[in-house]
Amino acid sequence: MNEIDREQAVATHGKPAQVLDAARALFVEHGFGASSMDAIAARAGVSKATVYAHYASKQALFAATTRRECRRVHERMALPDDVGDLSLSRALTDIGHSFLQAILSQQNLTLLRMVAAELPRFPELGPIFYDSAPGLTLASVSGYLEQARSHGLVDLPDCRLAAGQFLGALRGDSQIRALLGLTPDVDDAEQIVDAAVAMFVARYAIVTPARDGR
Repeated sequence: MNEIDREQAVATHGKPAQVLDAARALFVEHGFGASSMDAIAARAGVSKATVYAHYASKQALFAATTRRECRRVHERMALPDDVGDLSLSRALTDIGHSFLQAILSQQNLTLLRMVAAELPRFPELGPIFYDSAPGLTLASVSGYLEQARSHGLVDLPDCRLAAGQFLGALRGDSQIRALLGLTPDVDDAEQIVDAAVAMFVARYAIVTPARDGR
């Protein structure tokens, strides 16, 4: 079990979970800079020594909080366990719907706004958030496409690039509208996903010729 997996296992219950719950609430309410370790300990109902026993610094606590929140979102991503379970179009459609729902959730939008607001003072938050959220999703979709390529379903010179193109097509204008407090175009979620899948399949899918008599 690596360090992140160990951290995630510990943070699911007991005092570590209390600390993460308190930290998330204060980070959202007051921002990273204005949330002290003393305030986090008080909100969690534990001593500051207990907080430091689990998290060496506020940056480490933010990283753990972000990873937990992003893991919850990531767990809702509909990535097939086996590339052979679903057709390419069906798998991409499922991924598309779960991804769109995740990035437009209030939980995700709140976290993204907070990170963006704090970046000028705490630039280290940028890579922490990226590696825990967009980077993790990109790697997962890229991994699926690598499996699809090995099964002869797609012709992809660069799976990571293609995964980014697909996720970008799904984001479209909806995420920026949501971040700006405008009504996202989610009524057309079906249309957005169908269009992104159709473009991807038209560009990258390998069409297997039907055999005679079938």
